[in-house]
Amino acid sequence: MLRLIFGCLCLTFASSAPVLAGADAEVKVVSLGTAHEALYGLCLRDSRAVAVGQHGLVLESSDSGDTWTELDRFTDAALLDVDCGGTTELYVGQGGELYRRQGDDFEAVESGTDARLMSVAQSPDGSVAVAVGAFGAILVSADFGKTWQLSTLDWFAVLDDYVEPHLYDVHIADDGQITVIGEFALVIQSRDGGVTWQKRHQGESSLFGLYIDNTGTGYAVGQEGALLTTTDAGEVWAPVATPTNDILLSVSRTAAGDIVSSGIRKFIVSRDHGATWTEYSSPALTTGWYQGLELLPAGEAANPAVLLAGHQASILKFELK
Repeated sequence: MLRLIFGCLCLTFASSAPVLAGADAEVKVVSLGTAHEALYGLCLRDSRAVAVGQHGLVLESSDSGDTWTELDRFTDAALLDVDCGGTTELYVGQGGELYRRQGDDFEAVESGTDARLMSVAQSPDGSVAVAVGAFGAILVSADFGKTWQLSTLDWFAVLDDYVEPHLYDVHIADDGQITVIGEFALVIQSRDGGVTWQKRHQGESSLFGLYIDNTGTGYAVGQEGALLTTTDAGEVWAPVATPTNDILLSVSRTAAGDIVSSGIRKFIVSRDHGATWTEYSSPALTTGWYQGLELLPAGEAANPAVLLAGHQASILKFELK
């Protein structure tokens, strides 16, 4: 159950393809489930990592993803995302299920919706959290995820159509600005905790993965290799050509400014702001899909390491080349 199943298979942002080079990577499969399992969300804080997936699967690592332990399952619903950036971890999934975790204790929280929740994010101090999902669902918490309120939008005013778009990813900046992406290449933002929203971008294809750093540089990726970029924290977005028409599910950026994106049978990197791209050719990357993406600091290594989570509940770890 990928995020992409909710999007329309529409034409996306077209431009000339950049130069494409190939690269091999020594990919290590650090955790592997079965053919019928899947992981949908991945988060990293310091050396701690958490991955979530099908039928309530939760895996955790305390050594930067080298080894993983499966936790006892507390739900049979698919868990679609996890955020471990605050003092409290937040988990969201099918049927509007939402959980808080402090230490080893999981607490089910009333979300107020039965919509499938695709993504969750917290402010840096964890006090504000936002979850988004199917049919325009936006939930906001101002008390560390203890209680949640639905943020109501007039979607006709936003899209000029009687539809409620599926929303796939969310980001909360240090200053509290909320950015949400979804169907119809939609990007919306709120500066007042989800009370009011402004549309920043609209197109045709679905956007699935979002990244914005504290300098205001950001990216959104989606169907048919779509990539949008911003340099002003999401107010203005511009398309960037990628070397693929495959679906891209996640995106991030290294400390050196490299763009890193994973998706269906694809892992690509650009070290020059999208002018040229490197596609990784390892069979583990070209035969599956990976929605969870996190980058580990380079440390003593020459390059940062990548953690990917996806099909067959597999987690991959390798160094960028």
